[in-house]
Amino acid sequence: MKKQGKKTGHGMSGKAAVSMNKAAQEKKKKADVPGEWLYFAPEAVGVRQIADALEETCEVEIWQEAGVLEILYGGESSMDMEEGTIHPKDQVTAAFAEEHGCDRVYLVTFSAEEYEKALPVMRHILQECGGIFCGDTEDFKPLLME
Repeated sequence: MKKQGKKTGHGMSGKAAVSMNKAAQEKKKKADVPGEWLYFAPEAVGVRQIADALEETCEVEIWQEAGVLEILYGGESSMDMEEGTIHPKDQVTAAFAEEHGCDRVYLVTFSAEEYEKALPVMRHILQECGGIFCGDTEDFKPLLME
């Protein structure tokens, strides 16, 4: 009778099963990061202030009248920020903004796969301008603060 090697997982050797598990965990982690975020900013922070804060670190295109920024970082990666308003019936978002002393809100979009590249940009904005970044989710998570 032949002695067969021990197998784990679905017919994979031990090392392959572990590396597949790590890959699945990484994929799940990326799936947990939203591609749409909110930036709650203090009243004085407009698109011009954000653009000025980033001028040394990123290439920025600004459409001031429209309240829109395109922030280019890491080659072809980009993040868009668009000034918005909190709908009068959205009491949860209004309460969250008030609780954190923020009067302005921006919709922030970038590819969820680009999160690791977008994170330093968001942290730089927080450092220079204040405010809060949070996922555009029911519970405002993940949450980034200064």
